[in-house]
Amino acid sequence: MLKRSTARRTAAVYRPLLLPLSIACGLASSNLEAAEGASPTLDTVVVTGNRGTAERTVTTSPTPIDVVTGEQLRAVGKPSLLEALSKFIPSFNLPDRAGWDASGVVRSATLRGLTASHVLVLVNGKRRHTSATLNINGINSGAAPSDLDLIPVASIDHIEVLRDGAAAQYGSDAISGVINIILKQTTGGSSDTTLGQGYDGKRGTAQEALNYGFQVGEAGVLNVSLDTRYQERDNKAGSNGYSSHYYPLADGSPDPREADASHHTYKGYGLPRSQLADVGYNLDLPLNDAVTLYSFSTLATRENNDGQNFRLPNGRNTITTGPNGYPNGYSPYWLVNETDFQSAFGAKGENFGGWAWDLSSTYGRNYAKQRTYDNQNPSLGENTPNKFTSGIYIADQLTSNLDLKHSYEIGLAKPLDVAFGFEHRRESYETRAGSEASYIDGGYVFPAGHPRAGQRPDPGAQVTNGISPEDEQKISRNSVASYIDLGFYPVEQWYVGVAARYEHYNEGVGATRSGKLSTRYEFNPVFALRGTISNGFRAPSLANQIFTARSTGFDTINGVYQSYNYVILPVDSAGAQALGAQSLKPERSTNFSLGFALTPSEDLSLTVDGYVINLRDRLVLSERFQGPGVAALLDSIGVPATAGAQYFTNGANTRTSGVDVVGNYRQNLASYGSVKWTAALNYNHTQILSVSDTPAQLSALGSNFQLLGRQSRALLTKTSPSSKMIFSADWAIRDFDINLRLTRYGTYTEVNSSSNPDLDREYSAKWITDLDVAYAFDKQLTVAVGAQNLFDKYPDHIGVSNSSFGDNWGSYSPFGFTGGYYYTRLQYAF
Repeated sequence: MLKRSTARRTAAVYRPLLLPLSIACGLASSNLEAAEGASPTLDTVVVTGNRGTAERTVTTSPTPIDVVTGEQLRAVGKPSLLEALSKFIPSFNLPDRAGWDASGVVRSATLRGLTASHVLVLVNGKRRHTSATLNINGINSGAAPSDLDLIPVASIDHIEVLRDGAAAQYGSDAISGVINIILKQTTGGSSDTTLGQGYDGKRGTAQEALNYGFQVGEAGVLNVSLDTRYQERDNKAGSNGYSSHYYPLADGSPDPREADASHHTYKGYGLPRSQLADVGYNLDLPLNDAVTLYSFSTLATRENNDGQNFRLPNGRNTITTGPNGYPNGYSPYWLVNETDFQSAFGAKGENFGGWAWDLSSTYGRNYAKQRTYDNQNPSLGENTPNKFTSGIYIADQLTSNLDLKHSYEIGLAKPLDVAFGFEHRRESYETRAGSEASYIDGGYVFPAGHPRAGQRPDPGAQVTNGISPEDEQKISRNSVASYIDLGFYPVEQWYVGVAARYEHYNEGVGATRSGKLSTRYEFNPVFALRGTISNGFRAPSLANQIFTARSTGFDTINGVYQSYNYVILPVDSAGAQALGAQSLKPERSTNFSLGFALTPSEDLSLTVDGYVINLRDRLVLSERFQGPGVAALLDSIGVPATAGAQYFTNGANTRTSGVDVVGNYRQNLASYGSVKWTAALNYNHTQILSVSDTPAQLSALGSNFQLLGRQSRALLTKTSPSSKMIFSADWAIRDFDINLRLTRYGTYTEVNSSSNPDLDREYSAKWITDLDVAYAFDKQLTVAVGAQNLFDKYPDHIGVSNSSFGDNWGSYSPFGFTGGYYYTRLQYAF
């Protein structure tokens, strides 16, 4: 049963449409003369969300869509596809830190205010697999996203971002939108080399991107790519604020080493060190006029290395003596080694009994091995090693599709487009045990004469206890789906699209049904209205169901700020069930979108789209339940030495509403070249409509327990910026290309305590400036220099939060907290 909370009516989201709409109607009656040379972005034919035979562009699509070219992505100067994409799409937000621990090494973004798990990623129109690393403590908590950074940037022709629900067309996950990465099918080659570093001389990056296309046979193309990337670790931590590091002397006086003890001990407040290499190919091979074979693949390896919180020499989880003792304390490091692979094979043709057809299979796999070093299992005493394998996580997915489409003349203004198809998908998720020393309880007791004599440290390795053999799991499921998609024109100016999808899972989810109605009415060549209504779903990921991790947290317990062990429990485990966990259900969505497209000339366009997304049974990570009652209950059923626990749950119903505005203008300046002006805005607001009742099992442990507390609710509603504006000018003059971009990130709030509102922090809006200047020496060689965050802006200082970690600027800044960054880029075409 759900408790209703007060929710404001959100029909007001469409009010921002009224003024632009009235202006648009006035402009529609005017007859503007088109300038020469239309913007290539406006004329790009888009395929995402369009299963019909008619070609569509950004402005003629009935649903809002953005196109970002590969050239734009590669000119950003950062070795991250996610970061590059966030520079162009205002509804796409990417915090520098996706979270902490393993969650911090797989970056993930939000689209239209929803998490990365609500965005479907396609490559050449085929579903891409997800990461094996689950985000458990950030804005995208609960998401195992498809990792865009494991796709070679050099291989990308362009990216289409559909900003609308599309589950009726593509299935699970397509709630806030679809990202479709279109790979190159060109011949010839290029080399892109980028070197950069922060204004402070740190945060060095290097990237080499190679691409070459070969002609195969008379009409085939094989395009291959290689990317290598390196990013240095960056650490912006301040003083840790601890009053003492060492045990006092026998007479009670301070240890003399206190005078020289460093308080800048936290190593993980910034970007992790990252090394990546990935390769890929895209093959298109016509066999004859009727059949074309195609295939594409990517293979990537990555190592991320992230610093962790300092363990004081006087802490209860520090062994100071022995071969792996740390007499001055220690800062562990977390390593995640990944191998990622995707490969697709298919055949397509244009005339199978009059039908265009496409038959394909796509396999993807992500393997993540997690390790720690400069670390201890203090329960082993002086016998502790300092390196541990924490565990292995594996996600794989095999998807097979058959798609068909055909056009019929039925006496309407234009032919009826009919598309239908079938899909089978098999997914699996597996957790494997770590090294024995990472999870065992060695039973060590601090000896007589020690300041902690008789006490026992926490069992297992610090940072994260390893997965034990008892916690190993493997789960799989199959789903089958069919869809139909119709598009027709009742009259010349009016398009109507109808889509429906049936999907059935053999485990847990059962049957789902999704539908979508989209329409566009063109009043004249200048002005058109468009809108959609749809429902969709997201099946709980297999990782959500069986993921487990035992980690070290820090909080004020019984009035003392200290470390403690907590565990994320699988939903069907005895521990989770004892705390009230229930089987996970699919998330259900209802999307509404209404907007208009204004194209007064070939060089000028404006689109405005308001939206409301209602999400029921939203899947979230529960509050962290901790205290003596929780520890005793878990210990009684065999989950020992745990001060806190969490599990995934369908915990809330939410409503996300907002508006997207995108304007483009290409200005011809004659002998002074041309400028492409862009202005884009996203305003977004999420509110919680209702939350699930606190389970009786938790209520029995105390009246202060909530399924979703202050921090969990804030991650849903407050932690992402309320707005984002992008203004850019791309000036091409003779052999120069100068790009200036200003981005305004709106306010956001971090809730830093589960119980103390005085530690909340609201961050003010900030303007960030990026500049890129490129010079083409000839048709082959181009050299560029540039800067991101040109004026070295930082978020507001955190000010109010507990300073034991040395936090200076909070955790979730949408533009990071590492300051300005400059780079040079060299491109050679051959």
